[in-house]
Amino acid sequence: MARMTKVELLIDLTTPVDEIAAVINIMLQAYPDKQLEILQAVDHDIGEALARLQSSDEAEKEKGE
Repeated sequence: MARMTKVELLIDLTTPVDEIAAVINIMLQAYPDKQLEILQAVDHDIGEALARLQSSDEAEKEKGE
C-alpha cells in the first residue's frame, strides 16, 4: 500500500502570491527528484489559466467597443 503524508495548511488569503509560493516550495521539498517536472506542470497550468483570462478579457473589451 502506498504511504500517504498529509499536510494541513493555514492560508492567509490576503497574501495569495506568497501563500501559493509557500505551497509550491513545500511540494518541491517533498519531491526533490521531481522538482523540474512539478514546476513545468505548474507553469503549464498557469499558462493555460492566463490564456483563458486574457482571451476572456479581450472578448469583454470587444463587446464594449
